[in-house]
Amino acid sequence: MSEEKVGQVSQRRYDEIISGDRQLVAQIGRAMFTIGDHALEIEPMRPVGGSAPTSDTLFGVKASLQIYADDIGLSLKTVLHYRFTSHRWPVGKRRDGVSHKVHAVLANIPDDEERFAAIDKVPVDEVTGVRRWTADLAKKRAGHRPERPGTVQEKVERIHDLALDEDVAVTAARDVLRRPAVAARLLQDIDVRRTLNDAQTPEHRVEAVHHVVTDDVAAAKLASDVLRRPEVAARVAADDRARLAVNRAQVERSRQQAEAFRRESPVAPAIRRIERTEDFVDLLGSIHRFVREASQSVPKLRGREWSGDEREVVLNNIGRARAVLDWLETAVSTGRVDMDEELARMLRGE
Repeated sequence: MSEEKVGQVSQRRYDEIISGDRQLVAQIGRAMFTIGDHALEIEPMRPVGGSAPTSDTLFGVKASLQIYADDIGLSLKTVLHYRFTSHRWPVGKRRDGVSHKVHAVLANIPDDEERFAAIDKVPVDEVTGVRRWTADLAKKRAGHRPERPGTVQEKVERIHDLALDEDVAVTAARDVLRRPAVAARLLQDIDVRRTLNDAQTPEHRVEAVHHVVTDDVAAAKLASDVLRRPEVAARVAADDRARLAVNRAQVERSRQQAEAFRRESPVAPAIRRIERTEDFVDLLGSIHRFVREASQSVPKLRGREWSGDEREVVLNNIGRARAVLDWLETAVSTGRVDMDEELARMLRGE
């Protein structure tokens, strides 16, 4: 069984490295404190105005420390940093086994008693589950954001920092919203949904609606809901295509309801008999009206002189009427109501 590794080294070798490097860190930390103590000796912290905070703005402080920094090969900023840390951590308050970095971070706690008490309350490292000081844990205790965020809130704050630029924010939001689980959880937030809706143009909203209502059931429910709003119904009714589609749907629905009634209703046979009677009466009425109106119109033609166009139009319509009567006779005699193509063209006036 292969031994567990850390990076490219075995766990045993890693433990050896850590043991030695902790000693080096302790030595480096003592050196940093020593440099800070020497900087304090050269230029002690000087209070300004009684209870006012300490300041190094007095003439000559930074100048002399700059000379000291140059002589030992460090930057003035580094020397000032070590000096401040040594000032906040007197010799008796420093803790062995705690790095200079942790002391430096906790030095930002302004109250002396709180600061001295804080270093003895070693926190639990969420990564390892062990009580120990790390630079990030010290930053949390001092009220600063850690370099490596651990909790959800810390990660969110880090993302906010990185996404201050709008282009970065847009790209990040687009990428995470492509993850279905993330998008679903976001849309459970009413404020997020409202913000997204407010940001959409009418075209975007129409596109979104079309995407959502791909099935007929959802589309019908949506249409039913929005058409209950008078202003929406009025605008839809003003659209010729929409109005025609609604009219066709109404006719089709009426036809389907009538068919269902004839098929399922217990009184359907009686209704069919009545309809047959009505059809018979309507047919006889049509023939009677034709005969009556023709009988009244023909005598009025006495002495009328016809132009060529008039005679042709009348004779064509007489031919159409004769064809219809022949069709009617065939239907009554044989029960066949279909028409041939020539009759269809004649009735269309072709």
